[in-house]
Amino acid sequence: MKLPSRRILAAGALVGCTALVAAACGSPNTADDPGGAGADPHPGGSVTLAVTGGSSLGNLNTQMTSATTPLVLADLWADGLFAYDGQGNQVNHLATGVDVSQDRRTYTIPLRKNVKFSDGTPFSSADVAFNLEVLAKYNTYLTAVLPKIEAVETPDDSTVVIKLKEPFAPLLDALDKEVFPILPKHVYEKGEPATNPANQEPIGAGPFKFESRSGGQGITFVRNPNYWDAPKPYLDKVFVKSIPDAEQQANALLSGEVDWARLSHPNVKEVQDAADKQVAARSLKTPAPETLLLDLNVARGGPLSNPEVRKALYTATDRSTIISDAYHGLASEPRSAIPTGFRDLYNPAVDYTKMYAFDAAKAGRMLDAAGYPVKEDGSRFSITLSYTAGDAEYPFDAAARILTAQWKKIGVDLKLEGLDSQVWSDRIYKQRAFDVSLVSLTGRTDPVLGVDRSFVCNDKHLPYVNPTGYCDPKLNAVALEAQQAPEGERKAIYERYEQIVADALPQLPLAQAEQFEGVSTKFGGLEKQFDVAYNEHANWAEAWTG
Repeated sequence: MKLPSRRILAAGALVGCTALVAAACGSPNTADDPGGAGADPHPGGSVTLAVTGGSSLGNLNTQMTSATTPLVLADLWADGLFAYDGQGNQVNHLATGVDVSQDRRTYTIPLRKNVKFSDGTPFSSADVAFNLEVLAKYNTYLTAVLPKIEAVETPDDSTVVIKLKEPFAPLLDALDKEVFPILPKHVYEKGEPATNPANQEPIGAGPFKFESRSGGQGITFVRNPNYWDAPKPYLDKVFVKSIPDAEQQANALLSGEVDWARLSHPNVKEVQDAADKQVAARSLKTPAPETLLLDLNVARGGPLSNPEVRKALYTATDRSTIISDAYHGLASEPRSAIPTGFRDLYNPAVDYTKMYAFDAAKAGRMLDAAGYPVKEDGSRFSITLSYTAGDAEYPFDAAARILTAQWKKIGVDLKLEGLDSQVWSDRIYKQRAFDVSLVSLTGRTDPVLGVDRSFVCNDKHLPYVNPTGYCDPKLNAVALEAQQAPEGERKAIYERYEQIVADALPQLPLAQAEQFEGVSTKFGGLEKQFDVAYNEHANWAEAWTG
């Protein structure tokens, strides 16, 4: 069975184009771009990107981290087998197509020839096999994929054959360039991959290559002369500037100090309303929904081990206030464990807005019935909420304060523990020494890649993989069934998945957030640039200036 080079995602594309937030969606024709760069692509110039930086500017190897800043930068220097266009179609990058056997267990992938990594070394099937066999074990998104692979074969330098133990519906989604960037075997085959210097000074097959670091303050990338999609990129350099504060990032964008930044939700309107129109806010259209979540440690003992307490806490949580105050209205209320962005897979039969509608009085009665009445001091019990403090990209601080006030009304004392990102990650995922954790997770392009990691039994200690201790063999069996089922049969299976999680509630979804980026309008090619950034981040290969 031969699949076409473009394939509509099983998850379903949310929309078909990207556009200025305030404008209607239009044609992604680069010649129609506004700005001062002219209609025709031409070489030269640079772009300056603002990122959060800090510890997340250290390890850039996204086989080993799913932090946002490395993911943004990986699209500059790395590439993968496939990517997605603005309509959610899978398009070829380092691969030129795929043949799938009738039993859906063998994937034969021809590779693009004459591709070189940024250091000039030829890319081949051996690199793909090495990534799957050695590096992928560090990748949090591939925890569900690797056990399904029976063998990876390389019959020649330009062909990879992946043989599965059983059908696995989202395999091609797992091979996109953000989830699975191809790193060079010759760089990583010696020594321990986790301590390889290339994690800080990466070598890849993307449009730009690493040039230098400026302490922890920034990174410079230059045009990769070996990039397979010549004459791209058009820009000579990409400067990455570390600006930890969201407000400072927005101000730097508005002043022209930087050309691009991910926008925190309080800053979106400010950029939209910029009087000189030298910058624009763009809404990212993606089938990888971003959800603000509370992970509850159900294995630590105490009140959170009781599902009725967890249900009461969710009933006491006014998600609409979090959406209006923390996200400035630029989010929607989650309905189940499966984000509504998965239009072909989400089943509306399970709806948290009805099952656990906000009702503080009812939540109090639920806690009484669960054995946690109000004590003489006015409280029922005390728990700690751990989160990354001062995060420029997510409203963790604001959401934490809102939760504290809401739960106080039902007698739950929520103590806040704002931590450095690395300390928080170690506390939650390595030590599992927490009560409640606040995190924002993407659903990726398929629930198997982005949702299962929160609920499937987990005895490992990988970042962003189920830290709650929740483990239900029945849920595992349903998840496995959904992985193996043909595309048209998966929605009914996910209804059962949603119901099992709804009854247990080890995780409380608070808001499905829209994502925005601010960009200078001086660049040509922006429509195409953001079109190919669907489900990923702009790689700046399409843009030009000057």
